[in-house]
Amino acid sequence: MRRLATVLCLLTAIVPGVAACAAPQTRPEDAVPSASAAAGTYQAEVSGVTPGPGVRAVTVQVKALAGGDGCSRNLRVDNQTEENGVIFADIVEESAGSAIVDACPTSEPAEVTLTSAEPIGDRPLTLNQKTWALRSGAYSRCDETLGCKPPEDRCDPTWTRAAVRGLDVSRHSQGHVEACDGNWLIMTVPDDPTSCGVEPRPGCAVDTAVRRYFLRNEPAGWSTAARTTSGGCGAIIKAAPTFPRKLCAKLKPTVRFVTAGPPLPTGQPGG
Repeated sequence: MRRLATVLCLLTAIVPGVAACAAPQTRPEDAVPSASAAAGTYQAEVSGVTPGPGVRAVTVQVKALAGGDGCSRNLRVDNQTEENGVIFADIVEESAGSAIVDACPTSEPAEVTLTSAEPIGDRPLTLNQKTWALRSGAYSRCDETLGCKPPEDRCDPTWTRAAVRGLDVSRHSQGHVEACDGNWLIMTVPDDPTSCGVEPRPGCAVDTAVRRYFLRNEPAGWSTAARTTSGGCGAIIKAAPTFPRKLCAKLKPTVRFVTAGPPLPTGQPGG
């Protein structure tokens, strides 16, 4: 078979119109994109936004694909719409190398201008599904949980939900606030309430620890000061002696999170 393959490959050098054989031992990841290769369209990585030029435009900085021929071309603004005071747009680039492993291993800075028929002012910009807002003359990316204008009240559910996202728990875990005075937050959070699936599978039971978190108000948000399953103030007073005892004095030990899916149908293993 190997001799037959060799003969067929030799024919390609003699007979016009016969497709050439691939070089021996050539792997897909060894391929290098060329400027003439068919390019696909991909979302570019937006790294920053600056106002201008003029009041009807902003300059969008991106990390364009680089490291090979044909990695990035025709960087542009696509699918631009304006609704409810928000400008939506995709920032895209064409690349002949994005589908090839390691063909474009680096990036280089590039810019594209987004324009609007009306002055942009302080309207938010949603670029590639990420929102940017103008604050004190400069654009910054809005937090996916807190949004562009987080509530001033740190006890607001927007902030407490963000606190849970920062904990080492399942992404499906939800916190229960036990106390909050603006400086300190106490909440209980199960480690993983969905180990059997969001809807527990038949015959599966969930039994996971529920921990109590004591969190301190920091400039960037809530920060964990102590974690425990015990009641009372022992854990937090050890970590922060000035913690107000009135917030923890009556706390009970946490109770494990236990739930079960429906029973297995009759005749199934374990049923």
